[in-house]
Amino acid sequence: MKIHDPVAVYVAAEEAAYDAAARERPHVARRQFPKGKQRIWHRRIERLIDWHREGGFDLPAALMRPYALPVMARVSHRIPLKYQYRGLNALRELARAHVMFPEITTSAPLSVLDLSAGGCGVADVYGHYGHRVTIRDYFATGPDGVARNPYEAIHREVGLDCAHFDGRARPYGFDSGGFDLVLCHQALDAYGPVASWPEAVAEMLRIARHAVGLVFNPPAPRNPETEAEAAAFVETLRVQHQTRTGICPETGLLMLRIDRG
Repeated sequence: MKIHDPVAVYVAAEEAAYDAAARERPHVARRQFPKGKQRIWHRRIERLIDWHREGGFDLPAALMRPYALPVMARVSHRIPLKYQYRGLNALRELARAHVMFPEITTSAPLSVLDLSAGGCGVADVYGHYGHRVTIRDYFATGPDGVARNPYEAIHREVGLDCAHFDGRARPYGFDSGGFDLVLCHQALDAYGPVASWPEAVAEMLRIARHAVGLVFNPPAPRNPETEAEAAAFVETLRVQHQTRTGICPETGLLMLRIDRG
């Protein structure tokens, strides 16, 4: 990478921020962001950069910037290390979009519902291309009675309000056909056992005008029986709907796009 490459500048900025935080709070750094763990995510960033460049895809400079949130604030909010990297969150979702929703880079503005926003990679990427993104995530109530989400500070930084959403509580409180796209990335396993997935996806299809996008985590609990049940569920979706499958370039997880008729 050239020294003025925005991706190289981004990675260098992240490294400098974590190095400075480690000098300031070495004990915290050893527990929360040791060099070995940082290198794991740096390598994933590098692999995603290579994937985009080998595919001839642009890497928008606007997506390659750290969160303004200081490193120690990221730690105090208990954001998992891999989601503390804004560029990684964006690159992951940009790659998924190129595989499953390539039209988002050129289409007229779409309304998008991201049901489990996390580090807001979807909001960054789809918003960059002019789409209107609504985010939801799960807020757990602590012993003090306050509902919290570890990504709240990121939600604020990207300028989007995130209301509580529990994928287990159906029906979902959205209008039928209320959004062009409904996305559920690496969260369906938290919405209930595999036997409940058809009801959850039926709700997503009710809400979506054009398509639903899923990225599947392994089922919980993970065992041969639940994995077979999950595979049968995916196959049923493929038989009953117009679908497209792919593999996430960053995680290796199965992705499924379900188009509305």
